[in-house]
Amino acid sequence: MRTRIWLLTLLGCLGNCSLLLAAEPAKGPPSPSELAATIDRMMAARSQADSSAVAPIADDATFLRRVTLDLVGRIPTVAETRAFLEDSRPHKRKRLIEQLTQSPAYARHWATIWRHHWIPQAEVGQTQLADEIDAWLVRQFQQNTRYDRIVADLLLAPARGSNQSVPATFLAAGEFKPENLAANTTRVFLGLNLDCAQCHNHPFAEWTRNQFWETAAFFTRVPKASTVAALEIAIPDTKRTVRPKLLTEPQPQWPAEITADTGRQILTQWLIAKQNPYFARNAVNRLWAELFGIGFIEPLDDLSSDLPVAHADVLAELTRAFQASDYDLRYLTQALVLTQAYQRSSRSPEGGTGSGPFARARVRGLTGEQLYDSLLTAAGLPPERNDLNRSTERSERDRFVQQFRIDRPGTAQRSILQSLTMMNGARITRLTDPQRVPLLQGLIDAPFLTSSDQIESLVLATLNRFPTTEETATLAAYLESAAAKQQSSQALSDLFWALLNSSEFNTNH
Repeated sequence: MRTRIWLLTLLGCLGNCSLLLAAEPAKGPPSPSELAATIDRMMAARSQADSSAVAPIADDATFLRRVTLDLVGRIPTVAETRAFLEDSRPHKRKRLIEQLTQSPAYARHWATIWRHHWIPQAEVGQTQLADEIDAWLVRQFQQNTRYDRIVADLLLAPARGSNQSVPATFLAAGEFKPENLAANTTRVFLGLNLDCAQCHNHPFAEWTRNQFWETAAFFTRVPKASTVAALEIAIPDTKRTVRPKLLTEPQPQWPAEITADTGRQILTQWLIAKQNPYFARNAVNRLWAELFGIGFIEPLDDLSSDLPVAHADVLAELTRAFQASDYDLRYLTQALVLTQAYQRSSRSPEGGTGSGPFARARVRGLTGEQLYDSLLTAAGLPPERNDLNRSTERSERDRFVQQFRIDRPGTAQRSILQSLTMMNGARITRLTDPQRVPLLQGLIDAPFLTSSDQIESLVLATLNRFPTTEETATLAAYLESAAAKQQSSQALSDLFWALLNSSEFNTNH
């Protein structure tokens, strides 16, 4: 262990030690590349007007690692890294983005991300809720189902007594209670936090207690065909009742006769309509926050407050394009990662620290899912998994993800327990066993490899870049010293362990 700690300390001083310093909708949307170029022009104009510096574009290795983690939830393999870094053709970043967003891993990864936003109650550990929704969400992302259609299915799923609709998980997570569903729906799909208004008028926003319960009334179920009067709901601890009323004008035209689900249907039609000022804007803000580490508006569920909006013009442009694309999440994702703003280095700009939240890339911690799958990838184990079937491996992954769960990667900090698990946990012990790990076995069983070759393979497998000259010289001396003592296998294992515990491996930069 003392040797491993020394290696970890050494790696912290080599190579990348500074990483942590660090209008009406158009008839048809522009292409992802065109939209990215428009966003870049708008952000460049702001930087010029403010006379602020921005970081340069990240090198190919940094971009490859970042975009692979963001789009498919793991680091690239050694083969993928070599192929991309050695590709001299133009537009290779665009081709990589298209390839990743068309892959099954993209659907699995982003289904998990959006589930975290939409149904946080279905976290790992509550496996019944998670399992009920995961497979359905993956299918929607594989088919590139429209965002508004997915949301509508979640809200309009048959409620109690139905085994035909997996999306009812959203309703079940709210316990089918009107007040829970009103709070959850407005928060995750509109970015409006009405929770405080459940008991009193919101102290910092325009929402009143009446408006909260008027929204909740849409989720009231009537036992049989009736009129809208049957959707009245009582405000707790008062003698008042209210009927369903939308948060914006105009109000809906109610049919003469309503059924059990009419309220949800009316609310959903209003919520996903392009005229709704919050729906598309909220989705864009959340997607941007996932890819950049921070949203245009923070916190993410408070779009109606008086808080400042970073690059309000960019948020408006992206919202219009998202609506014009018919709520195509894949299209919007491709456009965002094609921007120079996304592809900037995480290092501070020369001549200053830069101003604004997007002057350089934010260093982000890996989520539990990203970390687990990246550990397997680094070890040479299959990166693509079938996590829709319960198994011992899936159960172990669930436990690991729960232990390393983080709410926001942009502000994540590793706890002492998490750090100790990465250093001494059973999973890390198995993944650094030279007799069991494909990467280490291949390095040990290949006598034609020099110490420099072994170091290159280890760094490519973990950090997805070629080692620096200084790193190669220092670590080669360490391996050659171990070889003289016939301890080559243990030395390779220790170096692999140190790389897995480095800050560079454990962050997306």
